[in-house]
Amino acid sequence: MLGKLSDFIYKKKTYGARTVITILGLKFKLYNLRKELCNESFSLNKNTIQMLYGYLYNSHEDDLFCLKTGSIIFIIHKDCLKLDYSFFQNYILPQSNSSSILELLKLDKDSVLYKEHITRVNDGEFLWKYVERYYYISHSFISQDKESGDIYINSSFVPEKDMVKSEYKIRHIPKISKRKYIKGITVGDYIKKKSRLERIVTVDKLLNYIFSAYRDNENPDKVSGKLLDCHLFNFIISEEGLFHFVDFDLECTESLDRAYCIFFMLYKYDIELYELMLKRYGLADRHDYYEKHFSIYRQPMVQNGKDIITAEHKKLQKKYFSDEGTRPQYKVKYKRVKL
Repeated sequence: MLGKLSDFIYKKKTYGARTVITILGLKFKLYNLRKELCNESFSLNKNTIQMLYGYLYNSHEDDLFCLKTGSIIFIIHKDCLKLDYSFFQNYILPQSNSSSILELLKLDKDSVLYKEHITRVNDGEFLWKYVERYYYISHSFISQDKESGDIYINSSFVPEKDMVKSEYKIRHIPKISKRKYIKGITVGDYIKKKSRLERIVTVDKLLNYIFSAYRDNENPDKVSGKLLDCHLFNFIISEEGLFHFVDFDLECTESLDRAYCIFFMLYKYDIELYELMLKRYGLADRHDYYEKHFSIYRQPMVQNGKDIITAEHKKLQKKYFSDEGTRPQYKVKYKRVKL
């Protein structure tokens, strides 16, 4: 009886990277980052990002960390502390929601990915992201120019020797695009806590900017195909109040309808605002057409009778998205723990 009463007053249990303390029947979850770094899984949220940021502060110059999920990995060096904390957080968190299970580990110095990336730290690079797509792997990294001290975000795809050339309307930009880091907030984050009227005004200003800055010279009713991925989180409002489009990795090989921009931004985000903006600009609702013809997730897996997932691509998948790149000879045993 006394044992049960004692457990009700105070009880502590550890589940991998998580410690649960029960006080008077109330449960409190604590996360032990050192255990998470022992190759276990956890939920990605602001708390874990904050702990990672703090841990990096005390890490060594030759340490690299890998944050993994099914189709995305980040490789992180402590030089990312040069970034604003809010940018660091916002760069990683949108990749997944708070319930997603990821894995964080300190890269073994004998691993493939450690050897590949540690040499690039000397070139000013300090945060890398790889995203697995259907027939390519996109690659982004953040670096600092040694002379000017300016920070840049670079992106390209990881080249494959036998990659099938795409004939689709949608393509990935094959060369590295480079943009200067702009201090500000994404439009998606900016309008989250705004009133209904403020959301309408902000989105209307953004569309005015798009239809002017990216207008097709030959057809004023269309915009550049570079705006294929024009969702609200790919536009930044700078500290000066200016809009900047920041994701040029994907593009359409032809110009896009202005209504496509409204569809891509708002159709699955706020249907009432979507309909309001279509009416505001006198445009037709063509969401069925856009979903069918302009979604990279609906690209066929075979082209000209040839499997798009080539042998070279499978090697890259294995290198970046399996244990092969992070755990030499699978010598580390680990378990997944759902928090």
